[in-house]
Amino acid sequence: MRPIVCATRGGQVSRRTQKRAIVLAKERDAELIFLCVVDPTFAGPVNESLAAALKDELKRLGRSLLSIAQTRAREQGVVTQAVTRCGPVWQNIEEYVREVDADTLVIGSPRTESTSQAFSPGNVHRFAETMLQSTDVEIVVVT
Repeated sequence: MRPIVCATRGGQVSRRTQKRAIVLAKERDAELIFLCVVDPTFAGPVNESLAAALKDELKRLGRSLLSIAQTRAREQGVVTQAVTRCGPVWQNIEEYVREVDADTLVIGSPRTESTSQAFSPGNVHRFAETMLQSTDVEIVVVT
C-alpha cells in the first residue's frame, strides 16, 4: 500500500488532522508520514543573516511539532516518519506527495478565515481540487 501523507503545522486544526490521519493509517494498515513545511517568507524581506536564523528556527519548531505528532501516533500503535521541508507550502506538499507516490494526502482547513494565505478555508479547498485533478492522490480535508 502506498503511504498516507499528513501535512501538519501545529495548532487545533493540526491536532484534528493528525487524529484523522492516524485513524486512516490504522484502518488501512498504511505507512503514515507527517510532513511539516515551513516558509520563512511570511516574515517579509529580511537581511541574509536573519533569514538564515529564521529558517533554522522554523525548521527546529517544525521538527518539534512533528515529534509531538509522532508521539500521538505511537500511542495509537501507528509507526510514522516525519519530514520537514522549507519553502512555498503548497508547492512543497505537492512535490513531496509525488516523490513518495502517496495514496492519500490528509490536510487541515481552519473553520474560520485565517491570516495565513496558504491555510484559509477557501485556499485549502482550491489546493485540494488542484491536487485531485493533477494527481491520483485521494485528498482528505479535515475541518
